Amino acid sequence: LKPAVDRLSGLPVGATETRTARLGIALKQNDRRQDYLRSRLLRAADGILEAVPFETQDSSMMRPLAGADCLVVRPPHAPALPIGSGVPIIPFPGGAWPL
Repeated sequence: LKPAVDRLSGLPVGATETRTARLGIALKQNDRRQDYLRSRLLRAADGILEAVPFETQDSSMMRPLAGADCLVVRPPHAPALPIGSGVPIIPFPGGAWPL
């Protein structure tokens, strides 16, 4: 998935532009795989970007990917995170929010 996302983002091979956003929902502990959660970016009342992962993350579902502004990166075995935690994101060019 990463090479495809890099290519779609216009990044050079092997490069990843990551930023940080505040998590808009709580996340459970991650399993043994690195996950890239399709997410929407929202601007909170305090001006901070919040990443809100879609509820369904099944890889066969294209609609959430088409509606996503970014991917939230979850490393293997990442602990559960409460709302408001800082998370790394890979923003999509042309998304809803200029970064």
